[in-house]
Amino acid sequence: MNWLIVVVFATGLGDLYVFTNPTFETRQECMMTVADPYHIKNYTKKLTEEYGQVMPIQFINCVEEQELKRILNSASSSSV
Repeated sequence: MNWLIVVVFATGLGDLYVFTNPTFETRQECMMTVADPYHIKNYTKKLTEEYGQVMPIQFINCVEEQELKRILNSASSSSV
């Protein structure tokens, strides 16, 4: 099972970013990195590179990859 970091931005638009690298074998392992200042610095750097600015974050969570795919597929199907 792969766990991924999902960042939901506080833009009011439902914007999110999924870190596909690294992946984690357990949710606990994933959650430990999002609370670690060393890793937070790296994640923040990556987000700033992607967006060209600091984005306001609403929340960060770790989600199992297959569950995330199911949620995203369901959301895209219902918006059509």
